[in-house]
Amino acid sequence: MKKIFQIIFHALEWLAMISLVVMTGVVFFDVILRYIFNQGMPWTQEIATLLLVWFSLIGMAIGVGEKIHISIEMFTMKCSKKVIGILESIDHLLIAAIGVMMLVYGLQIMNVTKNSTMPATKMPSAVLYIILPLSGILVFLNALIVAAKKDKQLLDGAGKEDKHA
Repeated sequence: MKKIFQIIFHALEWLAMISLVVMTGVVFFDVILRYIFNQGMPWTQEIATLLLVWFSLIGMAIGVGEKIHISIEMFTMKCSKKVIGILESIDHLLIAAIGVMMLVYGLQIMNVTKNSTMPATKMPSAVLYIILPLSGILVFLNALIVAAKKDKQLLDGAGKEDKHA
């Protein structure tokens, strides 16, 4: 199971990198067309927006798994390691709840937009929003995995402290 998750998240990292590179290329192409030839392509803004949304939400899911999300350490500086561990576990359970909300509301948004199309590319608008429930699942899973690792560390640390006491 761990190997499957590693493969999925490695593929997501590649998808995020490819999205960023393609988005940069599309925006650069559009800037060249607009400022040198005084003519832009209408589809470039839609594609750049789509790729930015996808990159951001995939990056967020990866960030949860890598524990690189923003945190304020001013409140926890004077806490013991055990208290910090408990707070981090609670934090990741709350992040998991946000992942569930992303899944539920992302599916609702996709359902609402499934019959509309984006004006320039004529792609279904749901294409833009499909990443919301997908990244919600990934945020949920990553948060649970990180919380489980933290809980295991807490339990292992507590067991070692009891043995020495």
